[in-house]
Amino acid sequence: MTVILLDLGNTALKWSPLGEEESPRTFVHDGADVLPDEISSEWIDLNPKHVIGCMVSSENLALTLTKFFNQHHIGWDWMHSQQVFEGPFKLRNCYEDYRQLGSDRWYAAIGAASLYPDQALVVVHMGTATTVDTVLPAEDGLEFKGGRILPGPVMMYRSLVNHTRCRPKGAGKYREFPCNTTDAISSGILEAHLGVIDRALACVRRVGFEGQLIFAGGAAPLLAPYITKEFPGAVLKHNLVLRGLGMFAEHS
Repeated sequence: MTVILLDLGNTALKWSPLGEEESPRTFVHDGADVLPDEISSEWIDLNPKHVIGCMVSSENLALTLTKFFNQHHIGWDWMHSQQVFEGPFKLRNCYEDYRQLGSDRWYAAIGAASLYPDQALVVVHMGTATTVDTVLPAEDGLEFKGGRILPGPVMMYRSLVNHTRCRPKGAGKYREFPCNTTDAISSGILEAHLGVIDRALACVRRVGFEGQLIFAGGAAPLLAPYITKEFPGAVLKHNLVLRGLGMFAEHS
């Protein structure tokens, strides 16, 4: 039975058939609610029996997709966060109200834990928003300990342009001592992200672990050279949500 996995974010749709999570397809929708013909044709050719997806925004496109699935008699589930995932490992959700945790963050944590079993993890996604989440080993498996949320690089940039008198001339360069507004903004955005990652890793060290840093997201390639320089063990991995959905599909 063919199963399709979907990761629907603020600006992009990532998907793959179950078992092909290492080679995801990406459609940058930028808020549009229309499914391109080439994607719908490919899905029809795959003849899936079920779709499993994460949707944390883009409700109009999610409605378009749901109508498409119904029209073609394809079963579907838009997933939510769980209290516990049990498969090859156990991951317990320590959010105060597990239902408030974005499903993309939850399934990304499952995907990361599947790659680094029994390890402390800091999982970073940099898109419209940036999330920095922590997974720690526990007596009976792993625990999702929550994390930090801040505006993503583009949102930070647009906020300054739209709400201050700063007028940068495009993207600047990172400098230790920025001497113009454009470089000052770009350096500040970068260091804000490096700083929150550093704080998360420091908190992990304080409870006795050395955290493995995994990062992804649309802004990840832009920041990757600086992240890997600052944190040499960091790993760029773009398909964590799909991998987590695949783990659920195989072990639910």
